[in-house]
Amino acid sequence: MAEMESVSLTVHDHRSVVASTSRRTTATSFVAIAMTGLGTLGAVLLIPNDPTAPGALFASALIMSAGLLVTPLTLVVQNPRAILRADCLLAVAPIYWLLLDLLQGVYAMDSITSGEISLGFVAIGVFVSTVWLGSLRRPWSAPRFIINSISRDFTTNTYFVVAIASFLIGMLKFAVPCNFDLVQMFSYAGQERWAAPWGRGQLGGWDAFLDHLEYFGYLLPVLTIILSRYVGWRNLRTLTCIAMSMIMALFIAQSGSRRVLGVILGIALILWVLSQQRLRMKHVVASLISVSLLLFVLQVMLEYRNVGLGVLVGQKNEAAIGPHEKRALFEEQYLRVDDNFYRLCQVIQLIPKSYPFVYHRYFIYVIVRPIPRVFWPGKPVDPGFDLPTALGVEGVSYSYSVIGELYMSLGFIGIAIGGWFYGRVASMANGLLNRCNTVAAVLVYSIIVMALFAGLRSVLDLLLVSYVVLAWVFLSRFFRTTRA
Repeated sequence: MAEMESVSLTVHDHRSVVASTSRRTTATSFVAIAMTGLGTLGAVLLIPNDPTAPGALFASALIMSAGLLVTPLTLVVQNPRAILRADCLLAVAPIYWLLLDLLQGVYAMDSITSGEISLGFVAIGVFVSTVWLGSLRRPWSAPRFIINSISRDFTTNTYFVVAIASFLIGMLKFAVPCNFDLVQMFSYAGQERWAAPWGRGQLGGWDAFLDHLEYFGYLLPVLTIILSRYVGWRNLRTLTCIAMSMIMALFIAQSGSRRVLGVILGIALILWVLSQQRLRMKHVVASLISVSLLLFVLQVMLEYRNVGLGVLVGQKNEAAIGPHEKRALFEEQYLRVDDNFYRLCQVIQLIPKSYPFVYHRYFIYVIVRPIPRVFWPGKPVDPGFDLPTALGVEGVSYSYSVIGELYMSLGFIGIAIGGWFYGRVASMANGLLNRCNTVAAVLVYSIIVMALFAGLRSVLDLLLVSYVVLAWVFLSRFFRTTRA
């Protein structure tokens, strides 16, 4: 009967993502480190005499990207799924977060010297090299509560109930501030990012608890994929999950947080690829199209987050005045990410010459973030260094990638330690697939992989995306208990 239908995945397909002998892994890692070093050296040597103009660092960014890509592409030729290995995806992540804007010549490196740019490329090389070193050793064991949550699979009906629970809990963040007025909720969904009543400043009170509920909603797309793989896309349960995922995505898009939407859809895409019994060309093409569409959507979010997506369908927003009402759908000529490399070089320029290293202060700031401020009014409000303040800029925030944060903490030693830690987490994620042959294991693996990818932007992003694992653990334990 359908209600007793269970979910299972093929051992071969999942373990092939991480399968390799210890000797081969060691050799691959050292080749990757050598290629990263050559790419870094080439990037430094190709820095022009005047590196400040837009596009001046194209050659350097290209050779650096090539150095990072060589080993992952070699593994992909042997097994296309290898690109989804946590260490491989982590090693190429700097291309997106730091080098893509340089490849497109998006911005100028104003007031940055060739020496500081050289150190910026070296910082990337040190981080990626230590990622490969960290992934070499025997994986850390995942916490017992995570292992328990992935040891057995639910029936498809239970997965559907889990998806409904995820939706209802996740939507509380938006429903509570609107007093559960659905018309009001959806009217705000097309407004600019700060117009909705669920938006709040940096220092929240009791409303901070609502933010944590949103992480349950992040599970919806991946749960939709699970159901689609085993009951089909036209099944009523799958269609219901698609509708719930679209509603959740709409409200997440209103916040203007591109990386959040990218992460939750990336989690679903990874699981979809891994769930294919045999990876065919049509799957590769579908994956590439999906990534392209996702990048397009993220670009649209960037362009419209200050006026609201409702402008696209004729909604009159207060922020959408003047030229915004008639703007084109895709005015930007570049695929913008963040000016992370520029900000990284600024951090290198200022620390330790003008400001001291913050040492442990940044990590304390990150670790205590889950503690609600209503319980700890004196909780740290900054990591000990604020780049906009140092540059004399007010009312903005700058991202300078986890590499910049690690440099801010302890220079290149901090970068090496941080890269090693990220490599160890990647190794632990790979170990999950070898340890458990369940769809739940692939679900958690996909979350951790995307947490690492997003974590290249900031350690804080690594922490926040990891909350999705806790949301899954909570739901898994609850439904196992109630159905025992």
